[in-house]
Amino acid sequence: RMGASRNHSPSVPAADGRGVRILAKSVYRELRNSGHSRSDIVAFTNAVLELVTTELRDAQEAAE
Repeated sequence: RMGASRNHSPSVPAADGRGVRILAKSVYRELRNSGHSRSDIVAFTNAVLELVTTELRDAQEAAE
């Protein structure tokens, strides 16, 4: 969810892949309709993955 805190668990169950796909498609369409290129979208996707990876790594380190 937009605006959710970093430690807030999503309100949608992880098994609800349909909701995630709808969200991804909406974000993709919005970016394309705003004039962003496919390479811009790939860069955005990589940035999101980096954030998730960092959060997972930080959580793992905190648990150790």
